[in-house]
Amino acid sequence: MKNNLSFLLAILSGLLLTSCGDSENPKDLDPPVISSLTAGQEIQPSPGMLVTPSNQSVNVDFRVSDPSGVKEILLDIHGGFDGHSHARLTNSFERLNVKRIFSSTASNPNLVIPSGAQDVSIDSHEIAWEGTNSEVVGNLLAGPYHITISATDSEGNQTGFADGSNYHTTFYIQRPYAPAISLAKKPNGKLEASVGQNLILAGQVKVTDHSLSSPLKFIWMRLTNEVSLDEQKDIAESTFAEVMLGTSSWRSLSGDPLESAHTLDLAAFIAQHPLQVPAGQQNLSLVIWAEDTAGNVTRESIPLEIK
Repeated sequence: MKNNLSFLLAILSGLLLTSCGDSENPKDLDPPVISSLTAGQEIQPSPGMLVTPSNQSVNVDFRVSDPSGVKEILLDIHGGFDGHSHARLTNSFERLNVKRIFSSTASNPNLVIPSGAQDVSIDSHEIAWEGTNSEVVGNLLAGPYHITISATDSEGNQTGFADGSNYHTTFYIQRPYAPAISLAKKPNGKLEASVGQNLILAGQVKVTDHSLSSPLKFIWMRLTNEVSLDEQKDIAESTFAEVMLGTSSWRSLSGDPLESAHTLDLAAFIAQHPLQVPAGQQNLSLVIWAEDTAGNVTRESIPLEIK
């Protein structure tokens, strides 16, 4: 009996010690926090960012913090042309497709992070599509690209999409052989517009003289207060007026045939296919999406200054 009592007391003591230990050192159950390098800045690439035709790379900048230590960071960049599929339209152009894992045991020295570090800064990490460090063998397909940054801490907690703790957005890579959009704007970069009136435009969408340029295939213009950056599930809710010409290679969209596969005069086009500025919307933009027959996309979003 005495032995049984001693045994029970030992178990109770162990449970009490475990309980006290757990309360004094609670287990971290929160995922890492992904943020910009410094306050007031944005993670790079930022939402809707345009990488101009003269650029051969983009820098990725961000910070990951976790009190139990950052174990692993995943950087994923892939095409966003038709949502999330990885179909290939031609063999002439290649999508950017990047997966990099930062960890203390990474074999690539550029991906090594300190073991157990509570704060990890990734500063000016280059993703190139030309030069010796290029991620593509041939010519990059111009257009929208999704970037996702996720992280895991030393306790196994992971960031995710459901709670918004992953960083996920779309940026746009422009190339000199993709369709060119030229549009007359105000000095502040906006288009002047009046409520209830048709939008007035001056400019062109055209094929460039680059040796890799291809004929125009599809042009899509819409007035939107969008925050979705062309994610198909959100476009219908944020679009107030739209017009299309040609047939898209990437999406189930089409309109009247293109009269010219080389140039579209925007003034004449908008006169025949008016876009009326709706009332009650102060944060509208005109989004122009232009495709060529090779699948290259040029996309620009121009804010409206509404009177």
